[in-house]
Amino acid sequence: MKKNNLIIISLFLLMSNFVFTNLYSKISNIIVVKVGGSLITSLDVKNEILTNLVINKQEITQENINNNKNFAIKNLINKSIKMNEINRFEIKDYNSADLKNYLENISKNLNTNSGGLRKIFEQNEINYEIFVGHYKTELLWNTLIFELYKNSTNINIIEVDTEVEKIKGNKSEEELKKIREKISNIKREEKLNLFSRSHFSN
Repeated sequence: MKKNNLIIISLFLLMSNFVFTNLYSKISNIIVVKVGGSLITSLDVKNEILTNLVINKQEITQENINNNKNFAIKNLINKSIKMNEINRFEIKDYNSADLKNYLENISKNLNTNSGGLRKIFEQNEINYEIFVGHYKTELLWNTLIFELYKNSTNINIIEVDTEVEKIKGNKSEEELKKIREKISNIKREEKLNLFSRSHFSN
């Protein structure tokens, strides 16, 4: 990326004690990190920390907030970098079914439904729409990577057949077809993940 798009980080802010003296008190909304043209504020960090704690079933305590601080900041930086690339390539489409499945899985993990999940966020003063928006960013990023590298994800059929041969046993042709398809999808996904990490690093 160009130099003016490099992440500008204040090491002092990153490493200092970013704490909430009162878990739900109003805090000054200061800029913590600048990523290209995007700003990450202290309120963004607070929302991210509380979100991580809630969806991972961790108690909201000052100790857990402090322990999750750096992880939350890195998450927000990563999302901002991805969003900048998504906007640069004007990616608009994502798999809405994947978003629905993700929210359903989070709800089930918290022993509730979609309505209950929203209520949990409200009770903990967390912005639910931002939470959903962050996962949309991941899905848009997946679309971007696929569009950029879809012609480079060809699978070595010989490798796939070799793996199928090792486990075929007495399986029917229909079963072997499904196994072959599953192995191919896994290998294709591995390639896309590799391209994703490489593109992100660049």
